[in-house]
Amino acid sequence: MHDRRINGEVLRLGNQGALYMNAMTWWDRETESVWSQPWGTAIAGPLKGTALTLIPASVVPWETWRSGHPDTSVLTNDLKGIIVRRAVRPSDDFVIGVALEDGATAYRYEKAAEERVINDVIAENPVVVFVDPDTRDIKVYLRRVNTNLPDGRRISELTFELEGMRIVDSETGSRWDSANGVALEGPLKGTLLQQIPYVSAFDWAWLDFFPHTSYYDGES
Repeated sequence: MHDRRINGEVLRLGNQGALYMNAMTWWDRETESVWSQPWGTAIAGPLKGTALTLIPASVVPWETWRSGHPDTSVLTNDLKGIIVRRAVRPSDDFVIGVALEDGATAYRYEKAAEERVINDVIAENPVVVFVDPDTRDIKVYLRRVNTNLPDGRRISELTFELEGMRIVDSETGSRWDSANGVALEGPLKGTLLQQIPYVSAFDWAWLDFFPHTSYYDGES
């Protein structure tokens, strides 16, 4: 999901109909530039080299989304609002791709779901990857905070861990809601983490567009 605004102008994007490196391309009606969907960057036309801003989004089962967003709106086809549901078992054969500045890391879903909490660093940016294997919810956040505690300590970076079924930070013991990135209890109660966008992709597809990527191996 991308922000369609470029210098204050809102672009109207459509499916260009061709593939670039085996991935979808778009075109915008304003300039007829062609865009690479994985990059969110124009690859031909007047806007060539212009990049859209990637927005955090989730690819989760409908039940998971509806549970957290009961008043959500749904885009349907012309069947008068009828949602056709298919019992399809989701595949675990994908990576969680995160690109920050000049760095990129891919986390294999099965590994991330096993660990549930991954503290990592991408291009000197401390990040945390949360995966709930029951709901298949995936979230990525920056681990940076700037907070002065009552005991005089200043906290600038957090390290997260599982404590039973709870997610806490090692620095203050505060309890966190991984789905929303907010501290629910403890000294940091009310603190909100900055969410980072990620991409769900086959490992080969992610590597095609981010050849400089590293793969998380559980030793970071």
